[in-house]
Amino acid sequence: MAHVFLSELKTTLNNCIDELDEIHFMFCKNPASDFTRNRKLSFRNYIQLMLQMQSKSVSNEILDFYEHTLQAPSKSAFTQQRYKLQPEGWNFLFHSFVERCRTLSDNLYNGYRLLACDGSDVNIARNPSDERTFIHEGTKGYNAIHINALYDITNKTYCDFIVQGKKKLHERAALNTMVDHYTDSVPAILMADRGYESFNTFAHLIRKDIKFVIRMKDINSNGILSTYDLPDSEFDTCIRTTLTRRHTKETLGNPNTYTILQPYTDFDFLDDHCSYYDIEFRIVRIRLDNGTYICIATNLPEEDFPLEELKKLYRMRWSEETSFRELKYTIGLINWHSSKYEGILQEINARMILYNFCELVTAHAVVKTSENVKHVYKINFATAVNICKAYLKYGGDETETMLLIQRHLTPVRANRKYPINLRPKRNRDFMYRAA
Repeated sequence: MAHVFLSELKTTLNNCIDELDEIHFMFCKNPASDFTRNRKLSFRNYIQLMLQMQSKSVSNEILDFYEHTLQAPSKSAFTQQRYKLQPEGWNFLFHSFVERCRTLSDNLYNGYRLLACDGSDVNIARNPSDERTFIHEGTKGYNAIHINALYDITNKTYCDFIVQGKKKLHERAALNTMVDHYTDSVPAILMADRGYESFNTFAHLIRKDIKFVIRMKDINSNGILSTYDLPDSEFDTCIRTTLTRRHTKETLGNPNTYTILQPYTDFDFLDDHCSYYDIEFRIVRIRLDNGTYICIATNLPEEDFPLEELKKLYRMRWSEETSFRELKYTIGLINWHSSKYEGILQEINARMILYNFCELVTAHAVVKTSENVKHVYKINFATAVNICKAYLKYGGDETETMLLIQRHLTPVRANRKYPINLRPKRNRDFMYRAA
């Protein structure tokens, strides 16, 4: 009953907007006056307009939203309205929508929620005075932000994100913050690449009772494993150690028991009241077909997650890489309508919400093909996004909308011999037409 799900999903989004509207004063710069007067651009219309923005100028986006009528507010009025609501309000809307969607549709993997953590850079308007985002490179330099995100693999949606200036980038710290804020009661497995290898990250995950599968640098590199006596072959072993910053006869004389952290090494659970911290996790070293090795750190039990299962899990994290591409180019995250950092945060939240909405709709669309076909087919996501935007704007019959989405398919070409080389696209902005 895909059309029923579509109707319920739209109702859920509208309910989240209504909830934010009721408490918007909590997130406004001037709670006593913001969004209190009856204006052309109401609070609800402002949210809907932000969600439906595409790649046009602000003026044309407003005209399209109001169907080119005299009811359309001016660009100045829109700019004034949008900066009344702080980014925290948009973040509340994003998380509220994520939580409510799980009551409609929630796919798990053997009872676990599969999370992937990764990040991606996005260029923004050039501003050399912004120390957070400006990169001194080339003759002019450029500004960029880094989006750190938690991606729900089985549901193909984003469940949390943190934005950092690329100049002040710290991916592990961002992950630790998202882990500390994680509140889902469903058991979770988090997967990440070598950039997240850290005792600090492992400790945050273990304390939160989140399982993890994180790739580590090999034993012959300068990573954590280089300090341990491990065989130069495949293995599956457990590391138990006590972390400390103390340089004493006991810690220095027992390297198999103690791991001494350097002063510059981040670890949030060692302080004046705690000098020793016990940690335990499993290390699996896997030989690949090309003769090289990869090492994976995990706290999953060996009896339930043997070597082959860990390989399968780690490969599944690749879906977040493709989701970033769709978020940037299909949803339009590179099309900014603001030069202000605050406005950029608003648009990121809006694009994340729209992405989740479209992915959930696409996941419930039924792919119907004839038996004798050359390829397996899937829903064309780019076309589905356009249809979803039109549905959010104009409404319409849910059955017809889902049939229209199901009509537009694209072949799945697995194991492509000559993969398509996508060229990175720069951000598109409208700085001469936006605030």
